[in-house]
Amino acid sequence: MTPQSQNHFLTIIGTAITDHRVIQIKHNSIWRTVEPYMAGLHKESQMPSLYGFCRDVIPTLYTDKDNRWQIFRFSDIEDIELTYYEFRPHLEYTGNYDRMQPVYMKLAPGLPAGR
Repeated sequence: MTPQSQNHFLTIIGTAITDHRVIQIKHNSIWRTVEPYMAGLHKESQMPSLYGFCRDVIPTLYTDKDNRWQIFRFSDIEDIELTYYEFRPHLEYTGNYDRMQPVYMKLAPGLPAGR
């Protein structure tokens, strides 16, 4: 991944997080619709990554963990698009995720007034 690609991804993700807008990413040749919550370095791999809620994934039943919350490495993202769709932060999102450190940008937990 080139520095220009990484900056492009961060610019779009930053806008999406600030404006609570959904993005679409082409991840490993498959388009995904994602609510972005956090961007930074994955703690174990130290690879630039996106943490978000994937709207395209069918939830796994009978598990404690919701499989729609996923980490996407920038190196696996082939393309990214900002949509006009808005989202409200999920109630279970706390703003803390120990697998992303350091965090470059993140959505604040809770809902801003007037939204």
